[in-house]
Amino acid sequence: MSDYIFMLESRLSSDQIQLLVQVQQAAERAQVHLFLAGGAIRDLLGGFPIRDLDFSIEGPALKLVKQLDRRLFTVVAADENRQAAELLFGGAVTAEISMCRKETYAKTGGAPEVTRATIQDDLSRRDFSVNALALSLNPASRGLLLDPTNGLADIEHKELRVLHNYGFFDDPARLLRLVRLASRLKYSIEERTRTHMDSAREAGVEEYITPRARLLELRHLAAEPEAADAVKALHTADLLKVFEPHLSKKLDLPALSRLDKARRLLQNPSQWVDNFGPFLYCLTRKLSSAERSSLKSRCGMRASEAAAWTDLESRAKTLQKTLASKQAAQNSKLYKLLDSHDPAVALFLLAFSPLQPVREKVKNYFIHLHPLARSIDDREVEAAAGVKRESAKFAAARDAYIATRLDKKPPKPETAKAAPAAPH
Repeated sequence: MSDYIFMLESRLSSDQIQLLVQVQQAAERAQVHLFLAGGAIRDLLGGFPIRDLDFSIEGPALKLVKQLDRRLFTVVAADENRQAAELLFGGAVTAEISMCRKETYAKTGGAPEVTRATIQDDLSRRDFSVNALALSLNPASRGLLLDPTNGLADIEHKELRVLHNYGFFDDPARLLRLVRLASRLKYSIEERTRTHMDSAREAGVEEYITPRARLLELRHLAAEPEAADAVKALHTADLLKVFEPHLSKKLDLPALSRLDKARRLLQNPSQWVDNFGPFLYCLTRKLSSAERSSLKSRCGMRASEAAAWTDLESRAKTLQKTLASKQAAQNSKLYKLLDSHDPAVALFLLAFSPLQPVREKVKNYFIHLHPLARSIDDREVEAAAGVKRESAKFAAARDAYIATRLDKKPPKPETAKAAPAAPH
């Protein structure tokens, strides 16, 4: 059992481990059973990068969230009905904490009736077998792998299998999820699952996907490591029309690929960058104004959510002008400027700015400056500046120290000494 824990901890970042410890300690204090489940375990066992931590709790999850140190994370979204919360921890780690539950569907695409359940029930109600895995984080059974639907075998066979005969009728958004996962994982679709998928498509169940589910799937698409490939797979499956009927005919896959290339430059980022706005900009750049409005409506997108996409180009032009000026000449000024802006706008410039110096500055910020500034802890500042953390002057001292470190020139590499001549 401990082998799985060792495997997990060796694959997580330091921030992910810190979050794991925080949630485990909160669960022990609350005396509730805690499990790491879903995609995190699938990716752990499949050898993929673990992007998100999904915690399942046999009990009220939102109550547990309130017991975490609020200085360390931000609640991105909360769902009272599902007792689930999405968290951003440490500025770079995303996670979900949710209640173990059963879901009963009264009609195709309808909202399910949610009831509290055990972890076994929770895993059995999920979409695909590879997502129905969990690892116990409880003291008495820590490291125990739960696999009630034989998902581990499907991971070994690199195959996606739906768990229920009417899975696509209950939740038609699973059609989109199946294609997206097959694209990312490079897994095949099990024969019986493909039959169920074809039956659901013949019945036109995709028309019953709710606006909220469409929006969530758009967000998942934007978060895909290779979003262009996922969009292309949905295009091939004739499922892009779910978002907007004209989208398939007006795709700009080269723009999406260019954005993906920029994102790949930010391997192991020290901060979370919401790719939703830049992704939607690329996805819809060839649509007419009326067609963009149609997509917003079909996805139930509020004006505040659409702004990340519709205002992106104008915000990028403003930031580009500043980055090209003397205001961003020094590393410390560049860091202060970009750290006060939406990182998604900086990512957009990294992908699409016509000015190479601007692209280089953004790259420098993401790859060097931000990680360096984040690596400086308060004890280092105390020792260097002689100001205690409790002091009112500490914040200013920290900013000054970070600026000094950012502007410090790296040491010159030592010149290799010539090897002594061999004796004659």
